[in-house]
Amino acid sequence: MDLVLIGLAAFATSILSALAGLGGGLLLLVVIAQFFAPATAIPIQGGIQLVSNGSRAFLLRSDIAWSPVGWSSLLLFPASVLGATVATAMPEDATRLAMGLFVLLVAWRPQLLKWSGTDKLPERALIGVGAVSGFLNSTVGASGPVTSPFFKAVTAGHKAFVATAAASQVIAHASKITAFTLDEFSIADHLGVIGIGATGVVMGSWVGTRMLGRVSEARLNTLFKTVLTLLAFRLIGQSAIGLWL
Repeated sequence: MDLVLIGLAAFATSILSALAGLGGGLLLLVVIAQFFAPATAIPIQGGIQLVSNGSRAFLLRSDIAWSPVGWSSLLLFPASVLGATVATAMPEDATRLAMGLFVLLVAWRPQLLKWSGTDKLPERALIGVGAVSGFLNSTVGASGPVTSPFFKAVTAGHKAFVATAAASQVIAHASKITAFTLDEFSIADHLGVIGIGATGVVMGSWVGTRMLGRVSEARLNTLFKTVLTLLAFRLIGQSAIGLWL
């Protein structure tokens, strides 16, 4: 039953990512974290999202802006290693609490994460954005809500943003998986759930890319916020019980 729920969540969140360009990976992570410890849920989500973003980047390959992808990738791996080290050193319930609070921030105060500059963002600034992406990907498990405004600032149009963000996240998730593998995570032990999730995200990417421009962003945002909030409070509740006991 757990695998079925994760597969369905992967399908639905991949459609969301294809339509909005972000958010699906974070939502999928929170679902997986209901069944696995954070230090296991994060690389599992990374394996699934690697396929999700890879399929989306392939389908939209002609729209990728490769220069921003290159700049943002320079510090991804060392930042991912640092993040994995922090995540595995923290108590599980403390990591759950951090994930839950981060999710609530994304759902209810997204303006705090947005690029507010009036000038055009220099592409070289994406070196630092990539470092932040690598660290967040390996600690709270997702970085899209933080880094996506910067990719929007250097791409021309929504479709180019979705394609470029997906290509960047392919490298980010590959770095995250490698970092956790170096810290004794065994991807072979979780191929079943990753395979189920990967099947769901490929199907979701195919459906979502064909729905671009046809779905109301307001409805997507309302659904996204509602589901994220419910799952975040469940994570926070679990962590509070664990830390109290």
